[in-house]
Amino acid sequence: MSQSTIGSLLEPSRISCDTTLSSKKKSLQYVAQLMEDSLNINEDEDDDEGVDMDVMDALAAREKLGCTGMGHGIAIPHGRVDFVSEPIGALLTLKEAVPFDAPDDVPVDIIFGLLIPENQNEEHLNILASLARFFNSAENRNAIRDANNAEEILQILIDRDTTQSTESQPSNTQAATTDAEHKPDNGSSHCDQ
Repeated sequence: MSQSTIGSLLEPSRISCDTTLSSKKKSLQYVAQLMEDSLNINEDEDDDEGVDMDVMDALAAREKLGCTGMGHGIAIPHGRVDFVSEPIGALLTLKEAVPFDAPDDVPVDIIFGLLIPENQNEEHLNILASLARFFNSAENRNAIRDANNAEEILQILIDRDTTQSTESQPSNTQAATTDAEHKPDNGSSHCDQ
């Protein structure tokens, strides 16, 4: 990426592991809440879901344009907003995957939420491309799924993003290697909360 690395978009407080949520909507709300809490945005007292609608609206508006599920059990909901000065992310792993209307119809168990300043179009595209490259790797996806806590996930993202940025990128056919049959092992813990 031009300025941000994947790891620099996150901090442990914006990573939630092995979370139990029942739907795409609840997953988006949870990711929005993680970012809201980090940004110290006051909750709207009229909002019975407890999610600041500026964050949720940004994610939902982009989702209405087209599903942000990228396949392989990954979704990258994102939005551009006027209340952040630099890109921030939140990562959520789910105990059980939820339907997300992804192109491969595989339910999603890893969600990387992203907020970008409105005026950073090129950075927005660079970050999305970097996330797509990272999550296109079955090895990277499985490492995130197998991580035991937020700090371990963050270290995986930092280590592997640095490694990938120094290596040549695989061709599209190599990157298309899939583990579409992956279903989370509901008997094991991905991360301790």
